[in-house]
Amino acid sequence: MLEQINPEDRMNFRLILRKTALIQEHLESMQRDSFGIEFDAWKIEVDEIWKNIFQVINLLGEESQKIVLVNIQEEWVNYISHYGVLDFNQDGG
Repeated sequence: MLEQINPEDRMNFRLILRKTALIQEHLESMQRDSFGIEFDAWKIEVDEIWKNIFQVINLLGEESQKIVLVNIQEEWVNYISHYGVLDFNQDGG
């Protein structure tokens, strides 16, 4: 997988993989937190990590972006589908 990434993008790719691993740890922790006591603080932190990940992805070349997006797809879909990121009840849309 790493060999498919442009050499100039490899460091950022590794950074993105580390950040998604951190997000995965947060997701697992939140699934064990049955009362959701830490949810608000956790969500703020994870939202910032995702924001940073997509900022880094924006710096990559087009082919590297495609590879990275495929590699983080599962974590992203898990996050947006299970943690209330998508609000289908909003008016105006």
